[in-house]
Amino acid sequence: MGKHSRRKPSYLPKVAVGAAPLALLLAGPATALATQTDPSIPLPLDHQREGSLDRGVGFTSEDDTTVFRSFLTNTERNVFSKDVGDAKVIADVRRSVSETIETRDRVTAGPDKVGALAATKTSEAVKQGQREAVKVDRYGSVVAGNETELERTGARLTEVALDPRTGVPTLVSEDSRALRVAEGTYHAVRPLPRVGVINETEQHTGGTLDRALALDGGFSGDLGGVLEAGRSSGHAVDVGDFAAVGSTSAQHGNGRFSGVLPLGVGSGAGYGQEHALGGTIGPATGLVTTDQDLNLAQHGAGFTGSGSHTISGDLGIGDVASVRGTSTSSVRGVLPTADPAQAGQLTQSGTLDLTLLGRPAHTGFIAGALPLELKRS
Repeated sequence: MGKHSRRKPSYLPKVAVGAAPLALLLAGPATALATQTDPSIPLPLDHQREGSLDRGVGFTSEDDTTVFRSFLTNTERNVFSKDVGDAKVIADVRRSVSETIETRDRVTAGPDKVGALAATKTSEAVKQGQREAVKVDRYGSVVAGNETELERTGARLTEVALDPRTGVPTLVSEDSRALRVAEGTYHAVRPLPRVGVINETEQHTGGTLDRALALDGGFSGDLGGVLEAGRSSGHAVDVGDFAAVGSTSAQHGNGRFSGVLPLGVGSGAGYGQEHALGGTIGPATGLVTTDQDLNLAQHGAGFTGSGSHTISGDLGIGDVASVRGTSTSSVRGVLPTADPAQAGQLTQSGTLDLTLLGRPAHTGFIAGALPLELKRS
């Protein structure tokens, strides 16, 4: 429960993508940057630029399968800076593009199977971010930045086979696609060293689509997909060694569907959110978190659902004393059902941990309803 070991994660967990610390932004890999003046910029700015291009191609053989792999990664960083009196203005722009490809090919010839397989996996990602900072000697700084990320993945498999003994052909075809987009922002105002206000945000959305077909003396197939979105934010006030207070929140939800041929279709939806509030004042530290989630699923005429709510608190005074408690309520059920016990089941649990001068104590319970059950945890 020491102050220095708990302070940072208790008042502001990082939420924004690309939220690098300010010290890292200002220092940077100076040994890798080459200072130069860009003639395309009319202002007399100091320009540092670095970049890399990595690529590779390879073939391997795994049993009777030939595997081809390739990758490409391109990164670029440009840092523009200008001294204006006691102030220094910095703009840091970063970009990266990456791609990976893996293919598998196999030909099988045996007494029980003759066939061929072809499979491919691909991944593509593009990131771009920038930060602008104004730093004043003997005082603090102001930083603003953002980052955007786009990622796309895909997979495909096709297999054709024939059983020479029966003459029955087999065809398997699978396809999967996924797309994700994320954007984050970062703002910090520090009028004095180690004193300031920090804000971070992040939003993302994405989806997947999967398809599979099989022909083996009959026909079967399934189709499924998920659409998901979420956001998170963090806010903090830092007053150096004296005190720091911060809060974070996050929400996410999804909708999904699936179908199995020729049986039927199903769908579902889910939602969750998390919140945290913590801080330090002198030797005292505190953190309160809440977590809620809800999930619903439908298949045919039946519905299933579940949800939970958790709240926990943590309070400590240096190495002298600490107390932590957690309480969780959860419910789940099936409708329609002839069994009342399955229509809704409620469970309540909790724990309490106390440490005083290095001597710990623990207590806990679990209570269930329909049917009622109480036992120590």
